[in-house]
Amino acid sequence: MTTLRLIVAGACLSAGASHPVLAAVTTPDAERIAADPAWLALLRYRERGDGAMLSEADRPQFFLSPEGKTSPAAELLADLAALEAPERRQDFACRFPARYEWLRLRLGHGGADSALDQCPQLAQWLARFPGRRISIDFASSFLENPSSTFGHTFLKIYRESGNELLSPTINYAARTDARDSELAFVAKGLFGGFPGVADELPFYRRLRTYAENEGRDIHEYELGLDPDEVRRLLLHTWEIKDGVFDYDFLHENCAYRTLTLIDVARPRAALLKRFGKVTVPVDTVRALRAAGMLGGHRVWQSASKRVRDLEARVPPQDAAAAHRIALGRSDSADSAANATIPAARRAGTLQLAYEYASILIDRDEGERATRKAILNAITRARLELDHPEPLASRASPATPEDGHDGGLTGIGLRQRAGRTSASLEYAAFQHTLTNPLPGYEPHAEITVLNPELQVGGGQTRLRRVDWLVVQSAIPSSTLFQPRAWRLQLATRSEPYAQRDRMATSLSYHSGKAWRLGRDTVFSLLPGARAEAGAGLAHRAGLAAALNAGLTRQGLQWSAQLELQAEKFIAGSTLRRQSARASAEFALSRNVSVAIGAARTSLPRGSTELLVGLKWRQRSLGDVLGRD
Repeated sequence: MTTLRLIVAGACLSAGASHPVLAAVTTPDAERIAADPAWLALLRYRERGDGAMLSEADRPQFFLSPEGKTSPAAELLADLAALEAPERRQDFACRFPARYEWLRLRLGHGGADSALDQCPQLAQWLARFPGRRISIDFASSFLENPSSTFGHTFLKIYRESGNELLSPTINYAARTDARDSELAFVAKGLFGGFPGVADELPFYRRLRTYAENEGRDIHEYELGLDPDEVRRLLLHTWEIKDGVFDYDFLHENCAYRTLTLIDVARPRAALLKRFGKVTVPVDTVRALRAAGMLGGHRVWQSASKRVRDLEARVPPQDAAAAHRIALGRSDSADSAANATIPAARRAGTLQLAYEYASILIDRDEGERATRKAILNAITRARLELDHPEPLASRASPATPEDGHDGGLTGIGLRQRAGRTSASLEYAAFQHTLTNPLPGYEPHAEITVLNPELQVGGGQTRLRRVDWLVVQSAIPSSTLFQPRAWRLQLATRSEPYAQRDRMATSLSYHSGKAWRLGRDTVFSLLPGARAEAGAGLAHRAGLAAALNAGLTRQGLQWSAQLELQAEKFIAGSTLRRQSARASAEFALSRNVSVAIGAARTSLPRGSTELLVGLKWRQRSLGDVLGRD
């Protein structure tokens, strides 16, 4: 930001008219105001690596100055001109009310002002938010949708009186196109091809979507914002709610944009300092906790998770009986009251049937009147029992910020073919099936940008880069049959007939998982893999693949055995077979020891052993540089 640019911008703006405020704002004043964190937050300016400023806004209508995208000072002077021009002032106030109010206060314009009262659309929108207390709500991961594997955050404005379920919420999300193919959806989602929009719905609608239909716990944290800060947040939401910013799943997503709204409300908290090119919803909760902005916490528990927990406590035959009763396939709910079955088991079966039948009603599965009749029959049968609810309620889940931090740094030793080398890795974000479990959804893996270097024999080489790995291995049961799946985009050293060579691949597997005991899950995932690399005869090929895994997840240690087979069906005749065993032992929340062994039998035999130390910290997006 140079003095010359300020002078030129000011001259251009004042050439047609003379404004008292503009005349009073000297070049040093303009420099100081344009550098105010509140102004930078309102226009979403971030400092680039070369020190220049660049706004994240992607629509030119967000600026009044042609140079507004890159010059906070030019935009400041343009906005001041609109503030003081009678013919433009009202339009400016209605389009950018947060900027309008902030500039008036910054310039010392006290007293009453009626400009915002003359914005009927804004007034109608603000009337939907009568409260002045606000919370940030975190919906846990939804593993059946790749775009929701990181979780989701939204804002809730508490009603001052009445039913809390009617409290309005603000949700920032991508405006998608139903005509897009799955590949186009992924590409647009990763590279900012969707506009980001903010919508408003009552809280009970969010509960229905997230907790009831998608089976996600909602963690709610009241924010320590005063009424003036809440008002500023709402006014800024009005300014950006209709697609000002592009949306991408890894960075400018729901979590990041929600945090920018809070940043406008309290810019001195500098909430965005810790974020670079990767933003994970749980990290926003941690940032707010570190800034001392989180108050009381409560959990709106998922009904389907509660039923899953109940199902795990009853014998399989009782779960099957509960399933038949809830679907109306049993002669009557009274069949569960058979005197030959112990009373506690009869009560547990009916309790499970009741909870499951309630979920079916909430999800609008089947004819509603029939479902309600079944629920009433189960209720009558339960009332005849001495102890109608023997199964304890599900324990409150761990809070998301209790989990390990998302960023990863690791060092290790690797032995292969009698040679030992060192390995160095980091990840912008990583949680695998063998990582410490507390605070994360079980049976889930999420990795973003995970390179590994191998150092040995006097040379350093890139061994792999896992660009994106997402996996869900939720086990099927009598009542629930979720799909297990795995998506991986990676550049790795792959085995070929003569030697290992680097190749880039995209693979997708989809199948089922089953629980074997309390903490162990077996998954079987057929799939396909597209690969490009110099080791293939035509430099590209397509393989059919099968992945089988046995995973044990616990609070202190986790382990996995994985078998994989591939047969190229296009571009090559290559076959691969491998087995891998790995385990990780938690030393603390963010430090663990990992061990592993791998055996490749096709196309060439080789064995590999690994031991390493991993420590985690906040997401390492900043290592990549600022926008």
